[in-house]
Amino acid sequence: MGLLLAMDQLSKVWVRVSVPMHQGTNLIPNLIDLTHVENKGVSFSFLGNIDDGVRVPLLVGISLIAVAMLGYYWFRHHRQMNLWSNTAFVFIIPGAVGNLIDRSLYGAVTDFFHFRFYDISFFVNNIADIQISLGVMAFVVGTFLSERSPTR
Repeated sequence: MGLLLAMDQLSKVWVRVSVPMHQGTNLIPNLIDLTHVENKGVSFSFLGNIDDGVRVPLLVGISLIAVAMLGYYWFRHHRQMNLWSNTAFVFIIPGAVGNLIDRSLYGAVTDFFHFRFYDISFFVNNIADIQISLGVMAFVVGTFLSERSPTR
């Protein structure tokens, strides 16, 4: 988890220092650009237009509660989980902590992978978001496999 958190935080530091805001550079032509943006909200900038004095404490508080609940649940139940479900938490928790750190320190999350298809823009995210997405996929697989396996 520490390595995954470090990957996220170091990539965001590099982007904040090295990539000018809103400047796009092709990584994979017509699919992924490197574009520095600051997301003040959550997914797809939802809640990003709320006044900073309300938005930052609200999102930091919700993120902190979510991280605490995820950590507590995983700590209590990881021995009973299958490999996929454990892997899910190993990815989701550092991803959530990485974005929590950004919200706490900067009031926004640093995003930089701009996913698009030619001129159709989908979203901009970061390594923490990718970790969370991979974790959710692993959790779904783990849940599916545990429901299909015979009871012990």
